[in-house]
Amino acid sequence: MIDVIFVPKQKIKSHVCVLIDVLRATSVIVTALANGAASVKPVWSVRAALSEKASDVLVCGERKSVKPKGFDLGNSPYEYSKEKVANKKIVLTTTNGTRAVQKIECEILYAASFLNLSVVVRELERHDHFTIVCSGQSGEIALEDVLCAGAIVTMSGAKEKTDSALIAESVWKCGDSVFRSLCESEHGRELIEKGFLKDIEYCSRIDLHPIVPVFDGACFRLRKTAQSGQV
Repeated sequence: MIDVIFVPKQKIKSHVCVLIDVLRATSVIVTALANGAASVKPVWSVRAALSEKASDVLVCGERKSVKPKGFDLGNSPYEYSKEKVANKKIVLTTTNGTRAVQKIECEILYAASFLNLSVVVRELERHDHFTIVCSGQSGEIALEDVLCAGAIVTMSGAKEKTDSALIAESVWKCGDSVFRSLCESEHGRELIEKGFLKDIEYCSRIDLHPIVPVFDGACFRLRKTAQSGQV
């Protein structure tokens, strides 16, 4: 059975969960780990993030889509180049994605985006049941997250789906261009107004990084895959 949570307003309990925040937390997590970051630790607040500053730690994230004072990097995937993040520990706090982690209770938690869509779907073939958690936007449904959830539901080929999974699937099947949909979404429009159109284009790319971030209870780390030369 596949379930989709459109907005994580209450505690979510499931054996296997998939976290989605297309614009932009899970896209950043995927990019950072693909470019050699040792780990990405999601934290609740700006203060908590700053408290972990160290020589091998980059404090990163956003509030109202921009980098807070004292942070090393913001929430644009383009900032997470190999030159900046290789072998670094990332501490990340964002308005929606990292906060959603606090509401998930599960044995296995993956981070998904369009950037690593197919490899996550292949990983989920190991599980008969899983819950996809859309981070949403300020406590409301976010089109971009539902669209990505629908792609996972569709590509998984599972026969048993909750009504919310069927809704997400229909959103994906009715869609046209991922980039256009992200631009037309409420959060996408906000990012464009703040000068982050390039981020939207980047986050709309499918299968750019064939990696699977897995949460170990504290941090997201790389689960190695055969395709990426990892096990």
